[in-house]
Amino acid sequence: MPSIGYKYWGSYKSVPDDYQAIPNRIYESRGSFNRELPEDILLGFLKDWRNELEAKHGIISNYMEVQGTNFIVQWRVTGTPEPGTIATIVQLIVAVALLVAAAYALHELTASIRETKELISILGPENISMIVQIIFMFFILMFLSPIISMFTQMIKMARGE
Repeated sequence: MPSIGYKYWGSYKSVPDDYQAIPNRIYESRGSFNRELPEDILLGFLKDWRNELEAKHGIISNYMEVQGTNFIVQWRVTGTPEPGTIATIVQLIVAVALLVAAAYALHELTASIRETKELISILGPENISMIVQIIFMFFILMFLSPIISMFTQMIKMARGE
């Protein structure tokens, strides 16, 4: 369960979505992603998510945690005159999380494409051709084995065995 920051404990009070966020008061939002993020990138994901929230939207996250597909964010807004309603801030938190997750997915995809390209360049055309021929021979023998068995049985029956 990767987490970042210090979790504040206290009594919880549910607030409506149209509630005006009070500066420097700690709020907690819970949600879930549609799929699990890879364990090895979660800490970097949380750091980027926290930095993006603070730099672009002025939302300071005191604690962030991802467990499976669920996440918890404890956040507060600074003393700006118009911090906004809870619903808009929660939508910003989720939108930034999705943007950072998409950036991480794109980074992982380009890394896997680059590694695949390097693997293919190491193998070379002769070795790739040999591997394809071995796989093709395996499939031919696998599909022809019933026919080979049928012919051997016919020969055994003709001999009277």
